[in-house]
Amino acid sequence: MRIAISGTACQGKTTLIKDFLDQWKSYKTPKKTYRDIIKENDLAHSSKTNKKTQWDILNFMIEEQQKYRTGQNVIFDRCPLDNLIYSMWAVEQPDNDIDEEFVKKCIPLVRESFRNLDIIFFTPITKVAPVEIEEDDLRDTDAEIIESIDNIFKAVHREHEHNPKTTFFITDDKPAIIEVFGSRHERIQLLKLYIDADGDAQDPGNILDEETLEEMKKLQEVWKDVDPEEQSLIKKEMDKKIEEEKRSVRLNNYR
Repeated sequence: MRIAISGTACQGKTTLIKDFLDQWKSYKTPKKTYRDIIKENDLAHSSKTNKKTQWDILNFMIEEQQKYRTGQNVIFDRCPLDNLIYSMWAVEQPDNDIDEEFVKKCIPLVRESFRNLDIIFFTPITKVAPVEIEEDDLRDTDAEIIESIDNIFKAVHREHEHNPKTTFFITDDKPAIIEVFGSRHERIQLLKLYIDADGDAQDPGNILDEETLEEMKKLQEVWKDVDPEEQSLIKKEMDKKIEEEKRSVRLNNYR
């Protein structure tokens, strides 16, 4: 299978890939990533990204994915979806040369690139297991920027799940997008719901073995210990955030 780990900055994607490769030995990950492209070409990036950076990274990601065929086991650090979402975020930023026309030019390329992916595991910001922001010269550490980009990821994920006329995906040939959250151990347990011991895809409804059920019970017990009033507040906050995202993300501009 061809898998990508996607999401906003500082959500443990690199750590998840390391843990994934430790669990599923049949997989490999490309030695060269978008980070190398940034370094080799001294590109402006993250919150300072521009058309050249986004275009160079997008083409690199697409070419890298095309090296792998159906049946090969590979996991990518980010994919063209990440590139597109960062471009969509950049449109709204002052003093940036990325505009809506550039995004519209990228969308068909990103849509086609999804034919070369089977699953995208998305690492959203969540209160279940918040990830500490760590300094890195190739990532944003501004919490507001990180959350803004996460909001766009979540909006596009909803588009993937609920819009049969989606702009961003080929309806009959799109990869699954699956949210992965929790501690390092819990994330791997969640992945086991979708990937069997041999690294192949499986129906999560058919693999609730004793170990998996035990892990799920533990998660449920944690939630039970949360005060009912606090549960209600968390749910209300989640509903409010969803409504805010629907208003703030301008997906209709690209239809």
